[in-house]
Amino acid sequence: MRAVLPPVERDRDPRPRLGDLPDPVPGSGEVVVAVEAAGLNHADLMQMQGFYPPPRGESPVPGLECAGRILELGEGVNPAGPWQPGARVMALLGGGGHGERVAIPVGQLLPLPASFSYLQGAALPEAGLTAWTNLVAEGGLQAGETVLITGATGGMGTMFVQLAHALGARVLAAGRSRERLEPLSALGADGLLLLGNDLPERVREQNEGHGVDLVIDLVGGDGISTRLAALRERGRLVLVGLLAGRKVEVDLGDLLSRRLRLLGSVLRARPREEKARLVQGFADFALPRLADGRLRPLVDRVFPFEDVAGAYAALAEGGAAGKIVLAVGGAG
Repeated sequence: MRAVLPPVERDRDPRPRLGDLPDPVPGSGEVVVAVEAAGLNHADLMQMQGFYPPPRGESPVPGLECAGRILELGEGVNPAGPWQPGARVMALLGGGGHGERVAIPVGQLLPLPASFSYLQGAALPEAGLTAWTNLVAEGGLQAGETVLITGATGGMGTMFVQLAHALGARVLAAGRSRERLEPLSALGADGLLLLGNDLPERVREQNEGHGVDLVIDLVGGDGISTRLAALRERGRLVLVGLLAGRKVEVDLGDLLSRRLRLLGSVLRARPREEKARLVQGFADFALPRLADGRLRPLVDRVFPFEDVAGAYAALAEGGAAGKIVLAVGGAG
């Protein structure tokens, strides 16, 4: 099969490029899927730069989400069950999505809604499961609470905004561009804020003088202190991304005196059994809302598989209002 060559296969050429690799074989409890489309994430960039290797036992090929058709069932997969050859699916992956075929544990599969194209399906699993994991499992978000989402204008942030709104929260979305923030109002954002040193004051202006219950921080970097300052007493911050940097100075006295909670969270490294539980919880909540349009993945741009280098370059450049997607198998 053709696939994006992992760093160890690329010799000294730093650019993402396609090459030939062996077809995957399904293990116990897995299926092989013909990939029609695959989403791009910043984790893919990090992996290609040698900073984010896949967990043990996962494909070294980058790609954390895809949509396609089931081709083959592994041992232990019920042939009379929902995952039959020909079924249209989307999937959360530990790796391997940027190839023409990938082996996937059945616990990480989701049925592709009938109204969805493969391109739409490929834009959903990583963002949807990351949002579900950090809003619900880690953040403990409850209906009626207020959540601040930083870095909210990209493919990941737009899903956080939609899902938080669907969960019944009041949503404040923050970013660096007012123009790019504006479309988030239609997705459920109740307030739009520019990131900066005055963020805590702007939050309280929009929240009746109070801090927020939860911050989802997709940015990291020095500004984390202002995001912590935007919390109410006993508030919690879940750190999901490090786009603005990984080393900061934080006033721990503030955490102690206001009894704040600071949590770090990653999805890819979690055991398959835990991912399966998260996928099931997300599916129960989200699939009806995806089917009727209350939730929807946003696709910014689509690149042909042959232009994988261009797709990765567009992701690295930033500014995408939604997901960048690879059309792998002539997907529509």
